[in-house]
Amino acid sequence: MADLNCVRLFAAALALLWAIPAAAETAAAQEQHPLQPFSVEYRINVSRIPTPVKADMRLEAGEDDTYRLSLDIDSRLMRNSELSIFRWRDCEPRTLHYLHSFKGFRRERDYQMDFFWAPPPRVDVVTHSDDEEPDTRSYPITEETLDELTMLLTARCRLNDEQTDYQLTTAYGKRHRTHFIQVQGRETLNTPLGKLETIRIEKRRDQDSRRRTVFWLAPELDYLLVRARHIESPGLFGELRMIDYEGPFDYLKQ
Repeated sequence: MADLNCVRLFAAALALLWAIPAAAETAAAQEQHPLQPFSVEYRINVSRIPTPVKADMRLEAGEDDTYRLSLDIDSRLMRNSELSIFRWRDCEPRTLHYLHSFKGFRRERDYQMDFFWAPPPRVDVVTHSDDEEPDTRSYPITEETLDELTMLLTARCRLNDEQTDYQLTTAYGKRHRTHFIQVQGRETLNTPLGKLETIRIEKRRDQDSRRRTVFWLAPELDYLLVRARHIESPGLFGELRMIDYEGPFDYLKQ
């Protein structure tokens, strides 16, 4: 049973980086402060037990005024790879292409998603799942729709001191997802860049769900994810902790 629980939490831990909400500066201010490339490494723990599994997230400047954001997890149990190619406008990512490939726990799935923003906006999806034939479909989206990886980057633009509850919509695979977000306060954490003040945020897929994910974002690092915890039950949770960082804030390393 312990092994099965670990498998569930490793799978759930993949979602820890996919749903970070928004944060505190205005779009006008952020347009003066464009995205800066970075590379972050996280360690995955299960119920406070360290594991050898690591997650790597990287932001790079691409061609034609685009950016590339990637997330990779590779271990003996599974391989997970995500890539989003997008443009950055008015403090919002505008996705062009999103790719997600997962293999592990006797499951295999690949999503290839192309976003089209000329009215009416839509997303075209090709799904390869296990041994099934590829599935191709298209569905409408709104101007505010995000993909589940670049949603990480909206954490600098949407929160304000007067509002603590939010909803975000993403397009993932064959359907939309709604994320219910609540800001829970601030907390100081020890990190590879020293002690950082973070904003603590909780996400639920359903408003009444007992399962939840908690994120700690560092405003000093452009609201970068420092820690995340996915809680299945009081005694069973998966956790991501930042263990290394390369980027514009290297000067903070001790």
